[in-house]
Amino acid sequence: MPLPRSRTPALLAVAAGVWILVDVVRVWSPSLITIFGQAASTPPEPMGAYALGCVAVAVVVVAVTARRAATPTLAAALVVAVAARAGLQLTDGGRPQLVLASVGVAASLTWLSLAVARYGDVAVVGVATGLALSVTTHAALGTWGAVWHRDAWGWVLLVAQVVTALGAAYAARGGDTPASPGRRFAWLLLPGLLLAGIVVANAGRASAVAGTLGLAVVAAASVVAVGTATLRPRPVVAWTAAGVLVASVALVLLVTVERDGIPEVTPSWAVVAFAVGLPALTTVWAAAAQGTGTSPVAVALGGLVWVALLFVYYAGYDLGYRADLVVVAAAAVIGVVAAWGVGSRASGAGPATSVLRLPTLVAAGAVAALAAWFGPDLTVRPLVDEMSDAQQTTQVAAYNVRMGYGMDGTFRPDEVAEVLLRSDVALLSEVDRGWYLNGGQDHLAILSRLLDREAVFAPAADPVWGDAVLSVAPVGETVGTPLPSYGAVTGAQALAARISVEGVPTWFVSTHLQPNDGDEGVRDQTDDLATAVRARLDDGIPLVLGGDLNTRPGSASYEVLLDLGLVDALDGAGPTSPADAPTVQIDHLLVTPDLAPSNPVVGTSQASDHLPVGVTIAPRGAGDASGVP
Repeated sequence: MPLPRSRTPALLAVAAGVWILVDVVRVWSPSLITIFGQAASTPPEPMGAYALGCVAVAVVVVAVTARRAATPTLAAALVVAVAARAGLQLTDGGRPQLVLASVGVAASLTWLSLAVARYGDVAVVGVATGLALSVTTHAALGTWGAVWHRDAWGWVLLVAQVVTALGAAYAARGGDTPASPGRRFAWLLLPGLLLAGIVVANAGRASAVAGTLGLAVVAAASVVAVGTATLRPRPVVAWTAAGVLVASVALVLLVTVERDGIPEVTPSWAVVAFAVGLPALTTVWAAAAQGTGTSPVAVALGGLVWVALLFVYYAGYDLGYRADLVVVAAAAVIGVVAAWGVGSRASGAGPATSVLRLPTLVAAGAVAALAAWFGPDLTVRPLVDEMSDAQQTTQVAAYNVRMGYGMDGTFRPDEVAEVLLRSDVALLSEVDRGWYLNGGQDHLAILSRLLDREAVFAPAADPVWGDAVLSVAPVGETVGTPLPSYGAVTGAQALAARISVEGVPTWFVSTHLQPNDGDEGVRDQTDDLATAVRARLDDGIPLVLGGDLNTRPGSASYEVLLDLGLVDALDGAGPTSPADAPTVQIDHLLVTPDLAPSNPVVGTSQASDHLPVGVTIAPRGAGDASGVP
């Protein structure tokens, strides 16, 4: 039976609250790594304990107020969540960012737990609508998170969130409280949001898999998911949706191929997983909403499951187990639990169809796809280098970009792009293409748009984290070589891209060696890198090797690379790490003797925890800017 229009404000209130929660988490999770901790140098246990504490606050508040003061607590939690979201748009990172994001997570989870019970008949559809708003706007921004957008686009979206959340909540006040959705939905809501963030509603991953097409597909699918959220699925539909959900997650996380000479890449046809994954998840939620009504406390306790899974997922990269398999297993549990009780005659809030008729959904899906297709070119505009046309030399940069997060823990891709603007070829380490813990942004696609350059990526830790090459000139042949980890917490590889330098074909190799003992610890991996580089040297053309090598000049690993016949192009230009007080040089640019390097430089930008390095190169005999023969 259609939902009365009078329930539309309640649906929009749930949607806006979920939209805000997703945006706040997009800041909170990377802040745990870059501000509370220092990535792999901080054990996941204290970060996990802190995150668990943030969620536990919501559990306690909901448990204390759910029976006697649910309505005022619901209103107060929404106001705090909105204030935290607005504050994040204003802060410049650091501890204030961590505090605001943590408060925002606790308040948003408190609000969501109470809202599921308060707006029971629109809970599933409202959550799906919130995800659709989040996915579509994130895709339209080219996956550059709205919280990090300090231009008009970011402010417009903030105003839209605030007005929708507060206005809809005010319009939905009063009236009878409908029946709550089933207990299984309460427990599965937040773990399901984790699956959405990691895979099926992750526009960053969709962009990495299929570019602009991936963005359009995931945006359109998010609108389809609103439609499937209105179903009251029978057992066969519920079990089918559960199977599709597990298959979608497994396809994106586990299936890799070799593409353009680079192994372990998610195949482009995996975009089908983004087309069906989120609709399958909302169908599973709709199935779980059937049955005996739940309490707000169950939703909040589901938040503890959510944060526990989040850090089980994160810790896999530090402790060495397969984090991707954990996520697939979680999808299977969610699907089975949701579908198991379908068909019972127990009471509970069934999903409501609202004014979301098929023509409305079709039109909304088309708008979402168009916004995702054309939006990135409107919202991520190329920077302009007035000197680029006059530049006659080839500038090479190497930069560990730390997933786009500066020393203050703020995502600033524009500052990274400013550093790379004068380079013709950039060799990048720690490139993120949609990792949930880093906010779900395709950093490489954003940089490629800002710099208007061709980008090549090779996975290291998993299909969306690794190294890249950005080039003004067209990239020819590419070769990716995985490097054994030898016990390091993340994987490594060597990406070789063939690019013309003043008419001379040249290999550019981007890599990031991973220490396995907390110090250098890259000796064995350096031998494998040397083997990969030697294979490129056998082609008889010039070569440039660059990146975060985690080795100091004069060390055994450093000498292995020089023994290949390479020359240190930086020639002791200065320390590169950490960026705010550099003491060691571990970022390098090495070249073959048939290249003449000049003008070595170490930058000063704080847009990462490493300093960028650069050098001018020219084929030997062609001369260069400083007259080096």
